[in-house]
Amino acid sequence: MMRKISLIILAISLPALVVLFLNRQPAGAATPQLGCNPTVLTVKTGQTFYYTVAVTDTEDVYAWQFDMSFNPTYLEFIGVIPGNHLVSDGASGYFVSPTSISNEVQLAAYTRLSEHVGVNGNGNIAHVYFRAIKATSGTNGTLNGILLLDRNALDVDFDTVNSLRCKVIISDSAPVYAQPGVGHPANLPLIDK
Repeated sequence: MMRKISLIILAISLPALVVLFLNRQPAGAATPQLGCNPTVLTVKTGQTFYYTVAVTDTEDVYAWQFDMSFNPTYLEFIGVIPGNHLVSDGASGYFVSPTSISNEVQLAAYTRLSEHVGVNGNGNIAHVYFRAIKATSGTNGTLNGILLLDRNALDVDFDTVNSLRCKVIISDSAPVYAQPGVGHPANLPLIDK
């Protein structure tokens, strides 16, 4: 009788154990995150500055694309420069310059070229440049339509940080915000929470 009950319990629980085992993440694997670094900047009115779009804990990332909405009363879009994450191993890449309408940067995109694998780890995927036009206690550049793709052009799942808002405080009396030149290595972990 006990043997029969044990076999029934085993038969019921075995499929559940198999599903749990197949769906588990590898030990130590973290969910990739994407956001701005830092999440809040304070800049002087009239200053040009950039938001850095950063990722952490990625695996096999081959390409990215995003839009960024902003308030043109406070921010003037200057341009996007790709970060070095996708070419950190010396690969070549191709950048698609975004279009800009009055309040949105659209379809900034970058892909690796002639490589069979994507990139793992942490890094900067893009730097979005703006000029601070008018003082405000805070306005956001908000990332939208974000895609991270792997080498097979499949979506890479990621968590977002701070609702993908890159906040800037613009002040007439603030000191000029000093940012490192694009291409300098970032101090990781990249993303403030």
